Amino acid sequence: MMRFIRTTIDINDALLDALKQRARTEGRPMTKIVQETLERGLSAPSKEIKRRRIKTHAVGIRAAYRGMSMNQVYDQLESEDHLKVAEE
Repeated sequence: MMRFIRTTIDINDALLDALKQRARTEGRPMTKIVQETLERGLSAPSKEIKRRRIKTHAVGIRAAYRGMSMNQVYDQLESEDHLKVAEE
């Protein structure tokens, strides 16, 4: 026996309208339409993701910046520039 669980999902308005329209057109409950649509989507073969190698290059970052994200490096460099301007 299949067990059903009530749940809440967030979907956009256009998708919800399309599901409701299909349920009205076919004269079937929306829960059945949603279930069948999800089952079809999950049974479809998934696309294989190609792995790509990215060649890296040394950019001469100072030791103090190693291990930081690019946003953190940018913020640090920007604050150093502001300090230089303030000192002048």
